[in-house]
Amino acid sequence: MELEHRGDMNMKQKKLAVLFPGVGYTCAKPLLYYTGMLAAEHGYEVLRLDYGQDIHTFKGRTMEDLRPVIELAVERILPVLEKVPNEAYRDILFISKSIGTVVSCEAQERLGWKVRHFLMTPIPAALPYLEKVNGVFLAGTGDAYIEAKLVRQAARKYPDKAVLILEGCNHSLEIPGETAGNIERLRSVLECLKRELAP
Repeated sequence: MELEHRGDMNMKQKKLAVLFPGVGYTCAKPLLYYTGMLAAEHGYEVLRLDYGQDIHTFKGRTMEDLRPVIELAVERILPVLEKVPNEAYRDILFISKSIGTVVSCEAQERLGWKVRHFLMTPIPAALPYLEKVNGVFLAGTGDAYIEAKLVRQAARKYPDKAVLILEGCNHSLEIPGETAGNIERLRSVLECLKRELAP
């Protein structure tokens, strides 16, 4: 977990994107791989977090199962983030997926940093944070880990934060068997991120 630097930049110009993966959905998977690449192209230093093999291979998926896993992930990444000179960056963007949406919000609370969030496929435990975080979220209505009614309720409650709700899409923001369509959906995700990246 090392920062990728984009050459020598004036301290006041530095920007940081931190990628928070999900369970089994590492930073090498499409949504995080390409959002990280896009952030780097826009001058962000990129920090890709890793919770450890035991978390990435964890099989439980209920909120009861995930709560201790989320807490363990937070405890593991806090020492990494505490070494980051956050005051050196004019913009910090937390890009997160699945349980990473909760981990990123809890990390921000514990660190006290001023950050913006790009929350992809939030799980139910992330929804209470939408009230207080600065950022946006993207979700699918066919996600097995959050009921469609919760996604739609959140979109109605926070219309300015719900930048992309994909009908019928699963926890990877995909529809199985629609390869070309899934590539277009990924393009839509990147367009949403592009609007959130600081110039």
